[in-house]
Amino acid sequence: METKMLGVWMWPESIRKRGADAVFDACAGGGVTDVFFLTKGLSGTTAFLSPLSPPMDPERDLLREALDAAHARGMRLHTWFTSASDARYVKEHPASALVHLTKGPREDIVSITDGAYTDYMRSLLTDMLRRYDPDGVHLDYIRYNHLICGWSAEDQERYRAGGVDLGRVMPLMEKTFLGDAPDGEAVFNAFRAGDGDVVRLSEVRRGNVVRFASALAETVRREGKNLTLSAALMPEGSYDDLAFSDLHYGQHYADLAVLTDLLLPMSYSRAYGKDESWVRDTAVGTVRYGRTMVGLHAYEGGTGLSLSLDRRAAEAVPGVEGVCLFREGAFVWAFREGRSMTLLNPLPKAAASCRITVAGEEAVLETPVGPGEERTFDLPFSPDLVRVYDADGSELCALTAGE
Repeated sequence: METKMLGVWMWPESIRKRGADAVFDACAGGGVTDVFFLTKGLSGTTAFLSPLSPPMDPERDLLREALDAAHARGMRLHTWFTSASDARYVKEHPASALVHLTKGPREDIVSITDGAYTDYMRSLLTDMLRRYDPDGVHLDYIRYNHLICGWSAEDQERYRAGGVDLGRVMPLMEKTFLGDAPDGEAVFNAFRAGDGDVVRLSEVRRGNVVRFASALAETVRREGKNLTLSAALMPEGSYDDLAFSDLHYGQHYADLAVLTDLLLPMSYSRAYGKDESWVRDTAVGTVRYGRTMVGLHAYEGGTGLSLSLDRRAAEAVPGVEGVCLFREGAFVWAFREGRSMTLLNPLPKAAASCRITVAGEEAVLETPVGPGEERTFDLPFSPDLVRVYDADGSELCALTAGE
């Protein structure tokens, strides 16, 4: 049986706090094959030293540290770019901001229709790819954030040019989102009913996303040889009902599958109040479009049990190539080796105890491991699942790894 990929999304703060060798040693011990390393963040700073953008740390080339550590351990590293979110760029170019229907320009999100910002993103990608050797480029935020955004005068003119009668659409927007008792559904129900103006509105927004994504993809293809181009996607695009994804995000899986090599639906079950059956369904819905690696919730709200169930459900779907955990540094590593276990705790709170289980057997152990600490414990048996708890009895997210 072919080994599944195991990925982690990683913030640079992990290697700033713990050092690249320690972080990537943990990843290697946990069986990680692919690291999606945040290279351009929401603030607009970058993890590499570029004349085009302010650095996350002016004293360190964090991307080079991460690349060297990953490649020394046989792992692939993908440079993760938050594409349409850039607070620094908006501050310097206020006219580039994405515009809310009633509140005006956003301070942190750029309009994907802003040609100068697209050119900037292409230049930033080119600079990075000509000086570094990543195994992939990972695009995030290649979408609108909400249907209530994207309503500048220029946006509205584009909608009209696309055949949208805003005189019909605006009352639907107001009924859905505004006033004292918005119903949250009117415009989406109109889409489902085939309302021509609402469908055309979604098509214009999809077209804007595709043009932005195409420009970035073309740059990566031109500069990068044998790179994997991947995209982080909102999970609603995997559903049969596409009203929410097409209208809110303009992010249609079929559009992006043509441009990229690998799709990563962000199937964060606990963030959506869902369980592993929903994760399985999003995986099934994504595989029909192309190569798939399922993003899983390994963060606040996720637990050792939910992560284990989600992972098992995703990996059981034919065609799924692996899972990717959001995020390294936000869960406890539980490394098994026979009847011993090492807990590595990168969290800001102590891992006070754990519950280990195998084939119906269960044991509860006191395992005080403070923030940033690592300790090894003898076990009464070799577990298949480790669940970790803080001093208040709340379950922390933990990844059970090793043999």
